[in-house]
Amino acid sequence: MPDQAASAEGSKTEPLPRPKRSAVRKLAVPAIVVLLCGGFAAGTLYGPRVLTMFHSQTAQAAAPPPADKEDPPAAATAVLDPIVVDLRESTGDLHHLKVGIAIELKKSMHGEEFKPYEPRARDAAIAYLRSLKFDEVTSPDQFDRIRSTLRDRIAAAVGRDNVKRILFTDFVAQ
Repeated sequence: MPDQAASAEGSKTEPLPRPKRSAVRKLAVPAIVVLLCGGFAAGTLYGPRVLTMFHSQTAQAAAPPPADKEDPPAAATAVLDPIVVDLRESTGDLHHLKVGIAIELKKSMHGEEFKPYEPRARDAAIAYLRSLKFDEVTSPDQFDRIRSTLRDRIAAAVGRDNVKRILFTDFVAQ
């Protein structure tokens, strides 16, 4: 029987020794936890400040420069029906332009008094807009020039003393 005991003891296997952890592995998990907690704490404390600062800078950049003098309110406004014209691109392709125009009238004229002049204003606007090329209309650099020339054409058609300015209520090119 002693042989059986020896054989029973010989069949027992000893567990394999665990490899020793390196110093880096021992510190990795606690370091990651500390960094994540610190990041969350910093984001919670400073996040609103940073976002507020960013938002105020964006709002200041987007805000128009202050006007030298305040515009007086308009006496009356005449709104023309939307105008749709066909325009040619430099390649010859045909495009459409839809423009909504409101005309600010000088103090001497009221909206109802302008009604007889509306066909003249529409005709002047259509004639001018049809003379433009699609590339001009879609260029942001040309927008103010188009507005001022259109104002001059409409003012010439309905009387310069009647028109203060024109406003685009719609400007769609496709």
